[in-house]
Amino acid sequence: MNLRGRCSCRGRCNDMCGICGLLSIGPGMRLDDAERGVAVMLDVMGHRGPDGRASLQVPHGALGASRLAIRGLLNGAQPIVDDETGVVAVCNGEIDNHRTLRAWLAERGRTVVKDTDVAVIPGLYLELGEAFVERLEGAFACAVYDPRSGKLIIARDLTGERPLFYWQTGTGIGFASELSGVLSQIEAPACVRETLGGYLTYGFFTAPGTPVAGVEKLRPGEMVTFDLASP
Repeated sequence: MNLRGRCSCRGRCNDMCGICGLLSIGPGMRLDDAERGVAVMLDVMGHRGPDGRASLQVPHGALGASRLAIRGLLNGAQPIVDDETGVVAVCNGEIDNHRTLRAWLAERGRTVVKDTDVAVIPGLYLELGEAFVERLEGAFACAVYDPRSGKLIIARDLTGERPLFYWQTGTGIGFASELSGVLSQIEAPACVRETLGGYLTYGFFTAPGTPVAGVEKLRPGEMVTFDLASP
């Protein structure tokens, strides 16, 4: 059963970027364990990123990305980190207005060094806070982690072209571009029969529902913020 959803990667129909993360709410998650879990998710979603993959430990866990290079071919690796603040971004997608955003950020003293279009996201977040999503044009699903506030923000484009799944327990949060990545981190996942029945009947399931209990899919245009500093 294929739960990957529709591909939109300009002819390379089995390839696209993939993002994921495992983060704790308050203290508790070992960073090495989080990074190992992210590595497993990246392996499971390996078909999404033929041009490289990487993970990064952060104070609350780890984030990772596998990359299909369309823009910024030479220095577009993710995760993308703002050196001054430690803000981290990962993104599956394309930011069509990135040149305009680069110029806007440069006027405010924030030079975007990397060539890749998604490199504008950390600076945009630092200028606008959670409203940064409103300035992004294109097909994308992204996550921003702010170590200063302990916040994680996940967001999806208005048309819902790029998927993003997430789950939350009493001690942590995880997200991934595919259900396959999610399932690699959940022991004995329970099935939601109603949603699975709809998928088998119609070939898709509607956000926020998924066939896996406790796992949600971001709605098109939705943004969710998690406070990781407060258990």
